[in-house]
Amino acid sequence: MPNKKGGKKFKKGKKQNNYQEKILLYRDPKEDQEYAKILKVNGSGRYNLFCFDGKDRLGICAGNIRRKVRIVVNDIVLISKWDFQDNKCSIIHKYADDDTHKLKAEGQFPANIKLDNEYSFISTDDDPIFNYGDPSDSDSDDIAPQPKMNMNPSSSESDQDINLDDI
Repeated sequence: MPNKKGGKKFKKGKKQNNYQEKILLYRDPKEDQEYAKILKVNGSGRYNLFCFDGKDRLGICAGNIRRKVRIVVNDIVLISKWDFQDNKCSIIHKYADDDTHKLKAEGQFPANIKLDNEYSFISTDDDPIFNYGDPSDSDSDDIAPQPKMNMNPSSSESDQDINLDDI
């Protein structure tokens, strides 16, 4: 008997929106959770991490995270420390860029942690100064004088006629 509704079964839930509001996860010190930054991707779900408690650890990605999200260098993740090995941990959540900015604004990260996607628009004394002028005037603050353009044609230029056939 033919299908009266038409279509395949994989199209069944296509029109329904299963959108859930995203909840921001915070660390739980009771469960030995900590924030960390990805330093290097080793492969097979293993990552070198810099934990925000000051230690470098080997992070192993949990299976449900491995299938759903891609973790790259400089991402901020939530880890759960192992009780029996202090130098290893499990990655349990990856934060999006806007979530990391919210966490930093709320004071969850230490003050010395700088996110790589932050841009500094404030000029400091450490910023390099680029001088695109004459290299001999690199130390002077004055603008190098520009050569004056002579608007009157000189006699040597007007005496010579350019013949296009000669070119």
